[in-house]
Amino acid sequence: MKEPIEILTEQERNVVSSLAEGESYQQIADQLGISINTVRFHVKNIYRKLRIHSKIEVVKRAVRGEL
Repeated sequence: MKEPIEILTEQERNVVSSLAEGESYQQIADQLGISINTVRFHVKNIYRKLRIHSKIEVVKRAVRGEL
C-alpha cells in the first residue's frame, strides 16, 4: 500500500506544505501561480485521497510527519 504522501501529486504536496505553514488559500495561490479556485480543487482532492474532512486534519498529519 502506498504511503499517504505518495498518493498526492506534487502540486497537492505543495499545497499541504503551505497549509502546514499557516498560509491562506490566497497566499498559496499567489505563491504557486494558480487561482484560488485551483487551490480549493487541490484541497478537495487531498481530503478525498486521504479520507479526511478538514484543513486541521491535513495540518496535524503534516506536522506529525505523516505527509
